[in-house]
Amino acid sequence: MKKMKKNTKFLIHLTSMAAVVSIAILNISQLAVLGRPPINTIDGPDNTQSGGPRLVQPIEDMLPGDLPRVTRTASKCVKGEIEFTALIPENKIGRTVSEYPVFFFYLPQTEAQEAEFVLKDENGKPIYQTTLKTNNSSGVIGVSLPADKNVSPLQVGKNYRWSVALICDAQDRSADMLEEGIVRRVELSADIRSQLEKADARQKTFIYAQNGIWQEALSNLAAARGANPNDAELTADWESLLDSVKLNQIAKEPIVQIEPQP
Repeated sequence: MKKMKKNTKFLIHLTSMAAVVSIAILNISQLAVLGRPPINTIDGPDNTQSGGPRLVQPIEDMLPGDLPRVTRTASKCVKGEIEFTALIPENKIGRTVSEYPVFFFYLPQTEAQEAEFVLKDENGKPIYQTTLKTNNSSGVIGVSLPADKNVSPLQVGKNYRWSVALICDAQDRSADMLEEGIVRRVELSADIRSQLEKADARQKTFIYAQNGIWQEALSNLAAARGANPNDAELTADWESLLDSVKLNQIAKEPIVQIEPQP
């Protein structure tokens, strides 16, 4: 009798475990159906999400570290409600896959005549510096890192600091308004490269954003908008991408061209 009771308990235990496993398998299957499609996949020509591209920032970029501090101060040389702002995720880290990426910032209406862009390596050594004439412009500005001025290409796995300073008083640089960020060059996987080869300009923005490549998502979309300024779909994509990093107040501002000084 005791042996039968033990066997009965053992069978009940096995049955319970089987039920738990079955439920777990069911839940996994449901998640696979209901969850978002995995990053690094592309289903075809129409692989874009409704609502536009949104940055999926890698977890390791969101960990505490030696990040630039935001030290905005009020300045009489800036007008308007939107501040002088670097277009970069909240934690100030943007990934790139380019040797010579493009950096973006928002220039408000200002009395300042010049802005200064500087890129430094991990040791704080400047590797590129240029002055920009503001020319009473206001909007989103892109600064391209030139490949033809003896500028060293960004190296994979390295972090670089970039800054843009609005020079409110050329005689007193302590009055500058300063925005800073970190750019980190990474390498694309063979899978993502394959996706990009098959994608059109709009799809590429989604692929870059879904894989945490901020600089190319932004510059690719800015270029597409420049070529198609009246495309409502691209305009909506731009607003979605900037909203994903809490820069939605800048999303409706124009993209303007400013040439760096020789």
